[in-house]
Amino acid sequence: MEIWSLIISILALLFSAFTYLMHDKKLKVQERKINEYQLRLFEKEDIENQKAAIRGNIVKGLKGNRTLKVFNSGRATARNIRIDGLDVNGLFHRADELFPYELMNPQDYTEIFICPTLGCPHTIKLKYIWDDESGKNNEYEQVLTL
Repeated sequence: MEIWSLIISILALLFSAFTYLMHDKKLKVQERKINEYQLRLFEKEDIENQKAAIRGNIVKGLKGNRTLKVFNSGRATARNIRIDGLDVNGLFHRADELFPYELMNPQDYTEIFICPTLGCPHTIKLKYIWDDESGKNNEYEQVLTL
């Protein structure tokens, strides 16, 4: 009878050890995946901290005048900002005096007053080009309604 008790005790001990090792292995795999995910998030955030994001909005003013508000919604400083696409027939502006814009910090903006005339299209397609810590000649295209 003692032998059966000993065998049952040994089997229970082996089963407990096996269960513990399997559970520990699953936990280590899960922990490794979580660590890899967190590293990817940190790397992505580090890359995002080096990028500027130049965008624009059209604000309607009095007597049909418009203002193009160009802003940096990114996390890094933008340098040498240029705008292509403002050379549209029937659209008067003075962007040549302002652009290329030398430096725009995050959340900063500048404004360009524009005046559409008869024959001017209802939308314009602009391309913003800038340099930042992530590289040179970053581009973003945007269609704006006048």
